[in-house]
Amino acid sequence: MIIGWLRGGHPERFCVAVIILVYLALGPLQRWVIGDIYVDSIVEGTLEFLFMGWLVLRSDRWWPFVATAATGLIVLVHVFTVVTDISWGAALSARVGLELLEYAALLAGVAERWMAGERPIIEGLRWRERVRPAS
Repeated sequence: MIIGWLRGGHPERFCVAVIILVYLALGPLQRWVIGDIYVDSIVEGTLEFLFMGWLVLRSDRWWPFVATAATGLIVLVHVFTVVTDISWGAALSARVGLELLEYAALLAGVAERWMAGERPIIEGLRWRERVRPAS
């Protein structure tokens, strides 16, 4: 995520911001468990899916499709956990693997930007005008 923030464009930075902000917003809700269902994780996955879906509709990159598909499958794993009798280990393994796919798609988006020769957004940002010292 650090590479996505420092070397990415607007879509990459949006993705990183969504992941971090959703995690921080739901941080106090850690361990919100009903039976064997982690409700906080369901809400986190659903929010990420909605924001990534919005990013797919607003950007012209390919990697948000992969990230959105991964988060959609994470939500589907949560649905199957509620509806069927999937073991905790199998559900956790599927969610971790899909989150790694989401992060790999983000990293591939940054690599694509770098290979295309596009400059990162952070290089164009200036906090204040530079003043030349008087000679």
